[in-house]
Amino acid sequence: MNYLRIFCSVSLTAGILGLMACEKDDVAGLGEEKDKGKIIFVNAAPNSATVAAQAQREIAIFPFYNNVQFNLFPIKFPWSNGYKAFAPGTMTMRFDTAQSQANNPAGPAAKVAEVSFPIQADKYYSVYAIGTAQKVEIVVLDDNLALPAPGKAKVRLMNYSPDAGPIDIVISGGATLGTSLKFKDVKDFFEIEPGTYTIQLREAGTARVLASKSNVFIDRNSCYSIWARGFRTTPSPGNSVSGQGLDISYHANRWSVPL
Repeated sequence: MNYLRIFCSVSLTAGILGLMACEKDDVAGLGEEKDKGKIIFVNAAPNSATVAAQAQREIAIFPFYNNVQFNLFPIKFPWSNGYKAFAPGTMTMRFDTAQSQANNPAGPAAKVAEVSFPIQADKYYSVYAIGTAQKVEIVVLDDNLALPAPGKAKVRLMNYSPDAGPIDIVISGGATLGTSLKFKDVKDFFEIEPGTYTIQLREAGTARVLASKSNVFIDRNSCYSIWARGFRTTPSPGNSVSGQGLDISYHANRWSVPL
């Protein structure tokens, strides 16, 4: 059976569902490059400026792969650039704030982080910029994209909100997916039933809902990442205007449907 794999990231801000990034792998593309490692970059670092005008600025990040820049435009919070394929070996990724009109307003380029890690053939990796745009940290995750049992789905949970504190991630009216996840905590891929859900972030151990996203589509035979992002307490009113408050993002690391 053939499958189609895409990466898709969705976020909800001020009650509006928006498609944040969607990149399709050709059938003869990344999935066929058995001799390559695949890396996706996600900018999960919100702007922590305390002055409203500065807080509204989108501080995007250019990722460089072994000193090569593949993106024409910088990656804004909370977007990604989709999986890219590389020969096995040591990957050194440098992350620069962008001197680009895509930033609002444009600003000087500056390196904010760098990380090196080994990549292997036919392996997948997620690289997240977390913390804040003013103090970026880098997390590298191995993506186990083996298909779940037939008819099931797999999800992975992360808490990348700098100030949310410990959280539970819960299906409204249903199962608790993860408990007491602190900043930087990851619950690796596990199987769940496919469906359309409302996902909630709750203060750990309580029924207090901190953020909620409806119409979260979890398809069968697919692998998803669900992560908390943004500020529970925004540093200034400008952070809320620019959509950097506490919210939920999710994306399909592997989305498979019979062709």
